[in-house]
Amino acid sequence: MKWLILSVAAALSNSAVVHAEQSNLLFSVKNELLPQVVELDGVVQPINQGTVASQTSGRIVGLNVDVNDYVKQGTVLLEISAVQQSASLDAAQAQLASAIAQDRDAAAQVKRYRLLFPKGAISQELMDSAEAKARSSAAAVRSAKAAVAQAKESLGYTSVTAPYDGVVTQRHVELGETVAPGTPLISGFSTDKLRIEAEIPQRYQPSVNRVEQFEVVSPQGKRVLPIQYSLFSYADPQSHTFKIRLNLPEQINEFVPGMWVKTEFHYADRDTMLIPNSAIVRRAELSAVYRVNGDERLLNPVRLGQTYGDYTEVLSGLEQGDVISTMALNNQQGN
Repeated sequence: MKWLILSVAAALSNSAVVHAEQSNLLFSVKNELLPQVVELDGVVQPINQGTVASQTSGRIVGLNVDVNDYVKQGTVLLEISAVQQSASLDAAQAQLASAIAQDRDAAAQVKRYRLLFPKGAISQELMDSAEAKARSSAAAVRSAKAAVAQAKESLGYTSVTAPYDGVVTQRHVELGETVAPGTPLISGFSTDKLRIEAEIPQRYQPSVNRVEQFEVVSPQGKRVLPIQYSLFSYADPQSHTFKIRLNLPEQINEFVPGMWVKTEFHYADRDTMLIPNSAIVRRAELSAVYRVNGDERLLNPVRLGQTYGDYTEVLSGLEQGDVISTMALNNQQGN
């Protein structure tokens, strides 16, 4: 993984890191908090992706999409022969009609028996038998209705539809093939909801505590703030890094699944002393600045750190409140 400390040009524009007296080209040294940022490599992934499988048996009689097609939710992707499913539905509906007829007959008989029973024309045994038959016929109606619902569901499985808006990535069957329940049919993903998956070195893992620490940079240079993150609680045994997933806002057109992007992670702030590059005198391996002491300009050696745009970090040699000249070249010519 390639990672490095990034430029702080944006931070310098938002915070007065240094205070200079521009009228006489003097610079007052001051410490400021400098954001520490590490750059992570990430890959764009769809949140919703998967493979649609067959839920019934039959032969493929229609293929309406191909790889790379964009489909809307509910679009019919393919059709499976429905002869067996239609026959099962017809049989279930016929069974339901028969059960309803028997239930009506049983209910009518119970109604008649209840009128005759108090007069002693019907025995208790016949009354109990009629009521049991009525209950059985009512249960048969419920069972037949469930069979019809199941048959309708099976018939609906013959038209396979898209579960969400997305792109078809793979077609697992061809026209005329016979499929069974569980056979993979179409694979695809949604482009509306995306996330970035990156790996964080273990030294930075304890510093992750909020989503605002991350910023994703598109190949076009657009910066996008994630809306949610998920940090894995275990490290990869090979790379010893922690995987993190950053959910992006919806409808971000600059990103597509599989794209490689940069993710900036602001893991800390460091108290840093910066001076303008124009104030630095470089002589062989020596770095120095002209420190102003009254009317004198004294050559003051300094040890420098990293460069951030027009400024360079001072590791030692200066203290807060020191005043230096910002025109090192003119000072060298004057000396």
